Amino acid sequence: MLHKKSSNNNLMIKALATSVMTAAIVIPIATENVQAAAPVSKTTFKDVPKSHWAYKSIKQVAEKGLVTGYEDGTYKPSAQVTRAEFATFLARVFESNERATVSFNDVSDTHWANEAIQEGLAVGFIQTSDYANNKFEPNKPMTRGEMSRWLANGLAHANADYGKAIEEMANSSLTLIPIPEFYGGGVNKKDLPYIGVALGTGLLSGYEDFTFKPNGNTTRAEVATILIRFMDVMKKTPSNFTGLKELREVAGTGTNILTISNFKKTKYTGYEGVLGKTHTHMNKGVATIERAIVVDTTGSKAQGIYKDMFFNGGAEPYKLNKDVYLVFHEYTLAPIRDVSLNGIADGALEGYSSTFIIDKDKIDQFKIPTPENIFKKGEKYRYWVSNLINNSSGTIIKGRTDDNSLYYYEIPQ
Repeated sequence: MLHKKSSNNNLMIKALATSVMTAAIVIPIATENVQAAAPVSKTTFKDVPKSHWAYKSIKQVAEKGLVTGYEDGTYKPSAQVTRAEFATFLARVFESNERATVSFNDVSDTHWANEAIQEGLAVGFIQTSDYANNKFEPNKPMTRGEMSRWLANGLAHANADYGKAIEEMANSSLTLIPIPEFYGGGVNKKDLPYIGVALGTGLLSGYEDFTFKPNGNTTRAEVATILIRFMDVMKKTPSNFTGLKELREVAGTGTNILTISNFKKTKYTGYEGVLGKTHTHMNKGVATIERAIVVDTTGSKAQGIYKDMFFNGGAEPYKLNKDVYLVFHEYTLAPIRDVSLNGIADGALEGYSSTFIIDKDKIDQFKIPTPENIFKKGEKYRYWVSNLINNSSGTIIKGRTDDNSLYYYEIPQ
């Protein structure tokens, strides 16, 4: 009897082992994301021919083991990337041993992406404050705004100066991000500094109509390209990126003139010394300079992160010209009588007025506030206009406010 009982026990143990093995095989297949739960180590895929625009990037991330394919030999380049997937991809980039111990209600300890999510929380590219009600929603597609946050926070982990760039743009009322959604709406203001880092480093870019589409999603083909760029950017410092330097200078001083032009601040203060301070146009109104954005039009093509926002290479005088830069001033004006744009400019001190309206295409694309035909007494206006400044040795640009504050730049001789 004892021998028979032992035989029965062995049968039960074998049956249980078979059941466990079967469950272990079934669980990944039942998971919504087979690719991440059961990676297939291939570097080419039957749905990504060599003619595909992202073929090289997809092959690279597959070779590095960052993104893998599906069991049927596909990559699914047009599929949207979920939070759980992107956490897994970035965790593979960092290969950190750090782990947080954060519990989300919808991410169990046995969830296939839990290790990656905990690594992301420890490294900092995932922030618990971004997710309400203790829910991570791992199967939710990543938005481009959210992806910008993760990427920028990941860079901040690699180099603290990227974190400073985020803080500078987050804490400044002068921050200007060159996307149509900045003025047109459709972007969470909290995302703007992260989008700024993504744009300024070239990690992400706008579409053909210049929109960023912060609420849009990203495909697996796009994310392959993004991951390759991310690993490259991680090797560099913020100072390597002119676009990011421009954004930081604007956030700090209201202008990008030192980054993008030959002008230097020498004897006196720059625009930061006059921003928001009043300048009275005699018998016309009170004006302030809010920002001054320079586009470098002195070469064979326009340069600067703001070029697409303000410059389209249209009719004179807004063409490429080695002798001039374009400067775009944002003014606030409180007229003391009804007055036209020409009337404000007539007899005004330099730097505080212009009759040149920004190109209509750019006004429409970026929803840039533009001046009225007539400024009405008792109203307050905030608007952009443009002007030209010489690019030649010894050129000086300057302007004063009512309290005698001065901005002053020159191209040294």
